[in-house]
Amino acid sequence: MQAPENIASRQVPGYLGLAVSASKLGFGKLFRKRQILLEGFLSFIAGRFNTSEALRDELKGTQGWINLCLGMRSEDNKIEAAIVFKDGAVSVLKKIPQNVETVIIFKTSDNILDMTDSTPDEMYKMMLTGIIRTEGNIMLASLFNYLMALVFDKGQQKAVDRQIEEHKKANKSVGREVADSDQCRQDRPKRKISRVTGRKVDPGVKYLADPHLASYGLEDFPRLDQFRAAYFGKAKEAVVCHEYGKLITDFHLANGYEVDQNDNPWDPNLRKAESLKYILEHRTPVIRENDLLAATYTTSPVSTCVGHPFSIGCYSWGELRSFAKRELMPYEISEESIQILHKHVFPYWVKRNIHELWRSRTNSGLPVQIHDRFFSVYYWKTISMSEVPPGHEALVKLGTQGMIRKIEEELERDEHADDEKKNTLKAMIISLEGVNAYARNLARRALEESKGEKDQRRKAELEKMHQMLLKIPEHPAETLYDAVQNIILMHICLGMESTDDGPMYGRLDQILQPYFESDMNKLAAPQKRDDYIKQIIEILGCLYFIESSHQILAPDIGNWQNGGSSPNGTITLGGVTPQGEDAVNDMTYILLKVTELLALNNPNVHARYKPGVNSLDYLKRVCDVNYITGATPCIHGDDAVIEALTAHGWPIEDVRDWVVNGCVEPAIPGKHCSATSSIEFNLVAPLEMALNNGKHPLMNWKLGPTTGIIEEGDFETFEDFWKAFKGQGEFLFGQSIIGNNQLGEVYQEHQPAPLISSMTEGCIESGRGVTRGGAKYNSSGVSVIGMADVVDSLMSIKKLVFDEKVCSFAELKKAIDNNFKDNPKLHTLIKTRAPRFGSGNEESVTMANRVTSMVHDYFVSHKNYRGGHHATGWWSMANHTVYGRVTGALPSGRLAGEPFTPGLTPHPSASPNLLDNLRDVAKLDPKTLDNNIAFNVKIVPSSKDSHERVIEIMANYADTYFRMGGMQTQFNVISTDMLKDAMANPEHYSDLMVRISGYVAYFTRLQRDLQMEVIRRAEYKI
Repeated sequence: MQAPENIASRQVPGYLGLAVSASKLGFGKLFRKRQILLEGFLSFIAGRFNTSEALRDELKGTQGWINLCLGMRSEDNKIEAAIVFKDGAVSVLKKIPQNVETVIIFKTSDNILDMTDSTPDEMYKMMLTGIIRTEGNIMLASLFNYLMALVFDKGQQKAVDRQIEEHKKANKSVGREVADSDQCRQDRPKRKISRVTGRKVDPGVKYLADPHLASYGLEDFPRLDQFRAAYFGKAKEAVVCHEYGKLITDFHLANGYEVDQNDNPWDPNLRKAESLKYILEHRTPVIRENDLLAATYTTSPVSTCVGHPFSIGCYSWGELRSFAKRELMPYEISEESIQILHKHVFPYWVKRNIHELWRSRTNSGLPVQIHDRFFSVYYWKTISMSEVPPGHEALVKLGTQGMIRKIEEELERDEHADDEKKNTLKAMIISLEGVNAYARNLARRALEESKGEKDQRRKAELEKMHQMLLKIPEHPAETLYDAVQNIILMHICLGMESTDDGPMYGRLDQILQPYFESDMNKLAAPQKRDDYIKQIIEILGCLYFIESSHQILAPDIGNWQNGGSSPNGTITLGGVTPQGEDAVNDMTYILLKVTELLALNNPNVHARYKPGVNSLDYLKRVCDVNYITGATPCIHGDDAVIEALTAHGWPIEDVRDWVVNGCVEPAIPGKHCSATSSIEFNLVAPLEMALNNGKHPLMNWKLGPTTGIIEEGDFETFEDFWKAFKGQGEFLFGQSIIGNNQLGEVYQEHQPAPLISSMTEGCIESGRGVTRGGAKYNSSGVSVIGMADVVDSLMSIKKLVFDEKVCSFAELKKAIDNNFKDNPKLHTLIKTRAPRFGSGNEESVTMANRVTSMVHDYFVSHKNYRGGHHATGWWSMANHTVYGRVTGALPSGRLAGEPFTPGLTPHPSASPNLLDNLRDVAKLDPKTLDNNIAFNVKIVPSSKDSHERVIEIMANYADTYFRMGGMQTQFNVISTDMLKDAMANPEHYSDLMVRISGYVAYFTRLQRDLQMEVIRRAEYKI
């Protein structure tokens, strides 16, 4: 077989060759000669590296040369070439060799022309629509982006800057629609000032005379005010820190990965535990200046990114030099960090990251292909183990030494334990010893700082912190301060073990209340009790700022998929106790006060409410905080959630203890490996495939089964089409389960979690970690996107095509295919005549229940890789905008490119009456919503409404909804004018929060499509 021709090596060498390549690049672009353009493009890159020592140095890694073989071609193979970086030399091939590691594929040969002129916004749309896609090792594609940026940095930045300016102009135009911008800017500060007092009516509130703590404002807490000013005043969104990546890479370089130092197979649990212990022993102990709690995610305590290189961090290789200059979520990164990540960390994980391990072990199987094309299924496991709620209550009661004793006792008890159990339990002990080592390092740091501290008050704080860290977390907490320090320290260590978006705080009010009561009982004088309450607010405020100090190291495309989403460490308040009694207590209200004062999007705060048990006064306070902050907390109906969870046969005492996981998902703390966001599923995809006989129109991919051709009259009844939709759905559901199980096995072999397993009931007794099914309860969560769009589309087809015969199915299909351009009359008819979910139409509710049941029944009938069930929920993060942007017109009348509705929120045009929305959502069967829902409600008070009247109306709406059976709702109490003014004048709104679909985001940091989606939501006047 003849070797492929090496263009670069056979052309005139050196600078003359570079000039020739540049000419080819320009000629190809000017005269639209695609193959010449591709060859010139790659040859120009090769020439630059071959003639520049500075660029060549970028190919020298700490473990040898950084090599890469990357191909580029069109789907029809009309253009094709490859670039090879080998031992410091770069060459270009006319044909893609068989040993290619990754290939970038263009839908048509014309797309190479589009790529060279694209803004980032346009480039991401090309990726999401499948115009550009990658096959092979995607981390190497990210490496190529990094190398390409070194050559074309100025041109790429011009495109970024052009996009930024275009968006600024467009946003200013939106702002001109605002009637009174001054009123918009004064509204939120007024809410903070006009605080209302509360009554002591909840039986669990024992010490707070005014549960609202209305006398306190942020001005009473200078420390917290200072932290908040620093957080919102930072120049960049976060600082990218290389410390974690370097430590974990150093450990494995020294100790091995696939095998240990003695070339023996290494038990995954022991390998993970030893690496975690090394990281915790060697990471820099940092105590933020003036902080009351010790522990930080990285060396940058205000706002930072960790970036686990085996998961989400690996996707950022290509953007190391553009982080600081991008439009959305710009990160600060030092040259030292760039060099360490590029030359030392990322090369080691090229073949050891989760996605590549999955792809290689399945030989790029169908689930991998579906995931990589973005159009239907996204597996959260490619970047995270997914959310699991650890048992913090056991930790604060036992301490790590008590937990270690419990593990040792199990090892002694079970004489016949197999090797996996022995290794799993040993790994738990090693991990807990790592936590202790980190605490001791922090204790030494506190002592060192106290010795040099001249301010006597701060000196005393550091000395107290030192003494506390000598006993915490090894020994049980004795005070509330101990308990909070214990929880935040372990929380960060759990984030070091797995991608730091998973561990939850759980029911902090229930965990902390006994310590609060014990501390208060030691104080007799009213003034001392008041001082203590103020101190607790400060301590908890510090916890909030530590949690908010870390951001997910997301590549720019991640900002489009889940724009503005924080790591979502959740706190759950209120509800009922395991015995079914009112769980609202003093700490519930204190945590609500901290949430009100700080108005942060992370931690993600959630309030449980059980009508008839929890007081309406408590619900009013929850709504009060939501009104003051604009978007938090989220509210959940205990009746519906408990009904959904008890359907699994779990004991009612455990179910009543449920917490919010991730965005909105329910889980049982300390007993449940819930993995609640494992699968993100776009339900519109099987609808489109049913309309196109198994082909996805955007991808032009005949993926699904053959179910019928509309144009040939294959559907005589609506039931015929329902069977097609169900068939396409179940095909994709099945693929999503296969992929999730495959990824679960990757985690079992490569990224088990012995530390969180030690805090999860069942794992010690069984000797199996959470990734191996050792938890008492096991499940995998599915978030389904596009419910209202699908239901409205099905109703349009049923009523207009089959029931009323207003048009033929072929006529409707033709109108959809051309985005209703040739049939505006039909489009108007659909929008005015077809029933919509959320309008109060009973048939639409029946259709919605049919859809949710169809999805739930399939998933619940299939076990996951841990032997547990699948739970289905209806929340979308920001993917309702992403998927909508790349989806064609729908039978619902939605036009191509428009966002889907978020979560299961009805379409804004469904009804002008909020009660219609509330009633329809509340009528959904909670048993089919066992992974919860996201239901957005945008309420806009009149400027004439008093603070008291606003919260009373909000609480009455919420109470009515939950009494009707509602599961969850999230209020955005922000006017459309305020949002428009924020787009035009973001400098006045850096802390403006909005609920997206389960999570809270700062509005001015969202991608523009998502901002417009929030603005277009239905607005209900109070």
